[in-house]
Amino acid sequence: MKHTLSRRDDSTRCRAGSTSAASPELTMKPKQPDRFIRTARLWGPSLPLPGIPTVAFALLAGSCAFSGFLPAADTPPPAANAVIEVARVTNLKTLDDQYHLAMGDRVSYRVIEDKDEVKALVVTDSGELEVPYLGRVKAVDKTCKQLAQEVKLALEKDLYYQATVILAVDQLNKKRGSVYVVGQVRTAGAVDIPSDEILTLSKAILKAGGFADFADKKRVRITRQGGSGDSPKTPLVVDVSAIFEKGKTETDINLEPGDLIFVPSRAFNF
Repeated sequence: MKHTLSRRDDSTRCRAGSTSAASPELTMKPKQPDRFIRTARLWGPSLPLPGIPTVAFALLAGSCAFSGFLPAADTPPPAANAVIEVARVTNLKTLDDQYHLAMGDRVSYRVIEDKDEVKALVVTDSGELEVPYLGRVKAVDKTCKQLAQEVKLALEKDLYYQATVILAVDQLNKKRGSVYVVGQVRTAGAVDIPSDEILTLSKAILKAGGFADFADKKRVRITRQGGSGDSPKTPLVVDVSAIFEKGKTETDINLEPGDLIFVPSRAFNF
């Protein structure tokens, strides 16, 4: 009597077969951009060589491996080498957690599961990075480690089953922006904020050539934007003469990109 599989047995066999080693494993979720990686077999199907004795076949395979036609048994395939190399540099704990990104910084970006080349991204003037698949992501004032974790969570929410995001600073911008000094100073205009330095009010005035002869040093005003598209905040009045003449550095204000410094003139110029 022939044994026939029931529908239940057949479906069970299909499910069991779907988890076999030969089945492809996707790292991106369905219905997403076709940037996925399949786990493929490293070696092709064996070639039928009928009639060749076992010893002769072994000698032939060894000769081919030695001459470069076939990879030697003790040489890991290229994919294995890539995995070993990646394991050395893709630990999220090793990412920089000290430097905070600024406008104009150039960073390298990659997702290990994509196996793509490293992409160069630049922090825009709005403080964002154009991340593939996600669009613009806020990056300024964040460390590489912090930003990589945020991008990882965003990718795994809808696009990836697992995303190992690597971010590293390639080149720092020489400046983080500019402040503008106007009024009673020797050289009015823009003053750059170095990327590796905190620019204070007193430093900005010195870089603008110092006070002019009739400057009111006790009523220097700082006007700061509240945010993108927001109206300026109420100006802050600072007695800069106390900083220069009495050493009250605790009143020296750290400036931010876009700050406007106005030095008024004295009411009586004598």
